[in-house]
Amino acid sequence: MTPGDPAATPASPAPLVEVTDLRKHFPVRGGVFRRVVGQIKAVDGVSLAVAPGQTLGLVGESGCGKSTLGRTILRLQEPTSGSIRFAGDDITHLTRQQMLPRRQRMQAVFQDPYGSLSPRRTVAQTVREPLDVHRVGTTAERNARVAELLDEVGLSPQAADRYPHEFSGGQRQRVGIARALALNPRFIVADEPVSALDVSVQSQVLNLIARLQRERGIAFLFISHDLAVIQHVSDRIGVMYVGKLVELAPAAALFRQPLHPYTEALLSAVPQVEAGGRKRIVLSGDVPSPRNPPPGCPFHTRCPKAMDQCRTLVPVLRSPEGDGSRAVACHLYP
Repeated sequence: MTPGDPAATPASPAPLVEVTDLRKHFPVRGGVFRRVVGQIKAVDGVSLAVAPGQTLGLVGESGCGKSTLGRTILRLQEPTSGSIRFAGDDITHLTRQQMLPRRQRMQAVFQDPYGSLSPRRTVAQTVREPLDVHRVGTTAERNARVAELLDEVGLSPQAADRYPHEFSGGQRQRVGIARALALNPRFIVADEPVSALDVSVQSQVLNLIARLQRERGIAFLFISHDLAVIQHVSDRIGVMYVGKLVELAPAAALFRQPLHPYTEALLSAVPQVEAGGRKRIVLSGDVPSPRNPPPGCPFHTRCPKAMDQCRTLVPVLRSPEGDGSRAVACHLYP
């Protein structure tokens, strides 16, 4: 997976996943009668696309809405508004029954490799569960498929009859990846899949994901707060801040020349091997609450380049170069 290849060009393939103006708001209730007294705008008007075989990295501070966006795209949470298209079909309002066949092509790898696995199920039962739910093949074929998947993610055949507590964190995450691969998905949301692992194990899991994408052509939405990880695995990168997408660009272009001041601040915190790297940008103030975001640009309360219009006008995500290869939501680029 080679980072930095432009995807939003006329020659690009049709998106496998396309999200338009997606919103996910959670009601806040209070008072004696538990009336709705506010909304937490976890995802607030996000538009993006993921091409077949491409990895879109999604980065931002904790609480910016990354995980909620991923779960909403998979319809694990119902969107408040906007649209979600998968393989050309609008899946925004499909019923649970209508979603069932599509779930075979949309899977997830979760952050906690222990909490996402049932302690009462063996590895074989866990990996076989998607095959059982969707009634794929005979019992013998399912068992053979489990053995094949365990081998593919680097686990021995003896692992099949063991339980999650008998494995290390990296091994448990391999079980989670095997389960996600069981139905040959076309799209996987990987939500912080290595953040709970030791650094030495992280590289093994990342290389495994890279190999699987290269061999299978799976599209990934890879969510992480670690820019070094995002740079390693992503073709394109989206940067989120308080529920909004503030920048979207090919990975190489974003690391070479970030446009949004928030992206600049994030990249300045990445350790540099070379002398004379980026100057550290320390942001003042706290991240605004998604329940009560500031007017105008949500970043203007911390932005060292804020102008008067930033305090009143919400910037629109647009391409400053006009070719669609990258986009930024900032008044510095009218």
